[in-house]
Amino acid sequence: MSTPEKQQTKGVKPDDQDGGTVSALSNFVYIYDIPRMEKKRLAALLEVNNKWYELGEKQMGYSTVELDSTQRCCQRNNRSPAEELLDKWGNYNHTITELFVVLSREKLYNCMELIKRYVDPRYHVLIKHSQNDGQAVMATFSGADANNNPKLPNRNRHLQQPDAADQKPNPSNSKENSPFANELADLTSLIPKISYEELTIATENWSERNILGKGGFGTVYRGVFRHTHMAIKKIDYNKVKTSEAERIQLQQSFNELRFLNSCRHDNIVPLFGYCLDKEPCLVYQFMPGGSLDKSLFARRPASPLTWKERMNIAFGTAKGLQYLHTFGEKPFIHGDIKPGNILLNEYKQPRIGDFGLTRQGALQDSSMVVSRVYGTRPYIPKEFYDRRELSTKVDTYSFGVVLYEIGTGLRAWDERRPDKHLKDYIARAIKEQIDVSQLMDKSLPTDREGCLCCYKLLMIGLLCTADDPKQRIDMVSVMYQLEKA
Repeated sequence: MSTPEKQQTKGVKPDDQDGGTVSALSNFVYIYDIPRMEKKRLAALLEVNNKWYELGEKQMGYSTVELDSTQRCCQRNNRSPAEELLDKWGNYNHTITELFVVLSREKLYNCMELIKRYVDPRYHVLIKHSQNDGQAVMATFSGADANNNPKLPNRNRHLQQPDAADQKPNPSNSKENSPFANELADLTSLIPKISYEELTIATENWSERNILGKGGFGTVYRGVFRHTHMAIKKIDYNKVKTSEAERIQLQQSFNELRFLNSCRHDNIVPLFGYCLDKEPCLVYQFMPGGSLDKSLFARRPASPLTWKERMNIAFGTAKGLQYLHTFGEKPFIHGDIKPGNILLNEYKQPRIGDFGLTRQGALQDSSMVVSRVYGTRPYIPKEFYDRRELSTKVDTYSFGVVLYEIGTGLRAWDERRPDKHLKDYIARAIKEQIDVSQLMDKSLPTDREGCLCCYKLLMIGLLCTADDPKQRIDMVSVMYQLEKA
């Protein structure tokens, strides 16, 4: 059986609107791209007065229990806890730009200076803001210059590159003032609208103890609305500092409204309602099993997923994806399939979530060239990454990487592995004829059933991650392969 070639792992090259500076940044996108010695210097700065601890707790969403455990573990192993925090957060594919932003929130400007050469110069204003409290800089962050004229810096989101700046939405973000008002007018009549006040009560005034997860633009809360458990994604405008960021987040929220309203399926997270008052919110079915990411990679999981549960999760996710790809005349392409976006109910049945990056494909699923690359780097295939060619085979590739993770219990990308990308790790194992018992998740017994399940997951994953998209099987075939398995 032929093995996949080693995947390129260069940074995404943005549109060359800023000339050579942007091109020079293209190899340094993610935290794990920061050169080792510079990361060590950054960690040393963060260890002064335990600033790493505050950063992890306030901005990165880690609990004090997790941070205390990291500190004890690093003391035993003579490692830097700040460097461990950066590696841990980086393994979730956070970008250097995101790190730059969270450092600015904690006013760690000396740390920002250390990594600013890897960040687009348009974001350096975050440092100037700290050094100059004058009218011009303050006005920039309030959306106006010294003469009270609009002046709006840009900011990245994930791998999406900013478009030209738009007019700033009204902070109240009512439907009438939304930049997508015309589109929302037709759509929202089909989806229940829930008031912000009701959601505030449902989440006990957005209590921290109800937080399920945090992202660059907002927070997901658990709530109880009319005796029903909900998951409520709230876009936090206190964290979104620019009009461009607001526009991108609104676009992603609108995408979720549109696609989740269109796609009703047992393996897709149901959308229960929305709110566009004050801060926009999307309301979903609460998934008590959490994400597949937490089930696979939690430091101390309650119990590891059994092989039967893993096969069911793989099959259910494949069913949801094939439904998206075959739902209408043009396929829906999710664009960000990864364990963090596969949610589990109390019976460990999977539901695909986070449709903010979903796009409609071309007729007959022919490849189309798009203006920007988006998604999460280790799950992006070469043709999309290098040439921006989008088709359903992008989702197929991402799903194949997830199958590798389900089978091995290893992350798609790990800076500490010789083969950092899990795809390359599996390719080497095939080439060297490593026994499957050495590859399977070590948290489960090495028995015949486990070896067989792991083997089938890895072989189907291999069919999904072929470098040539024409050689990848489609999700209908993947579903049948998993059903037979």
